[in-house]
Amino acid sequence: MSNTGKIITGAALLVFGSVWALEITHVINISFEGWWTIFIIIPCLIGVFSSKHKTAPLIGLGTGVLLLLSTRGVIAWNDFWKYIICLTAIIWGIMLLFNRKSLPGISSPDKKTVKEVKQINQDGRMIRQISTTFGKQLYEFSGQRFEGATVETSFGFVGLDLRNADILDGAIVDIDCNFGGMEIRVDKNIQVKHAVETSFAGLEYNELPHPIENAKTIYIKGKCSFGGIEIK
Repeated sequence: MSNTGKIITGAALLVFGSVWALEITHVINISFEGWWTIFIIIPCLIGVFSSKHKTAPLIGLGTGVLLLLSTRGVIAWNDFWKYIICLTAIIWGIMLLFNRKSLPGISSPDKKTVKEVKQINQDGRMIRQISTTFGKQLYEFSGQRFEGATVETSFGFVGLDLRNADILDGAIVDIDCNFGGMEIRVDKNIQVKHAVETSFAGLEYNELPHPIENAKTIYIKGKCSFGGIEIK
């Protein structure tokens, strides 16, 4: 954890513990309803100050605050998702307009190579298991066998670089992306077919104008909400 994260976490725990102690000893009388939201608010607050990419931490922080307000009856639960949609639209809009360079990408200079990914045997195929929350993970499979993957991300970013990988023809990438982003890169001689359900999200893919004879095919399916997917 960075020094900034330690300071914020320490200060938050100090205040929380002190106030709770005063409430237990009846020195003060306050309600701790919705206290569990601090486990969303504090990590996101740390991310706002320590992460290069502010979009996911800001959305997470706003969500945590809205959950706290809802549990305390300040805003109605029926209106909660309306506030979430407004919050997400505002933050993504600001980032796209004024902070374009800070948006995550697979070609960013802080790219990491991750070769060891958990795998499970599924119908004779070794399927990679990838999951990230409130963070950024970039995976490079150059020179490795790729038979498929399941990718889950919430309030984060996942990049899959499948260029120069030994790809099984018909490999499937099953995604579940919520309040986050994904980028998938493949070689020019690989055909991509996708069936991704989007809700308040975007998907960008420049399909090959003419099918390549005997080309391998990757299938991308799943769903994406309040985020974006780019296939290159």
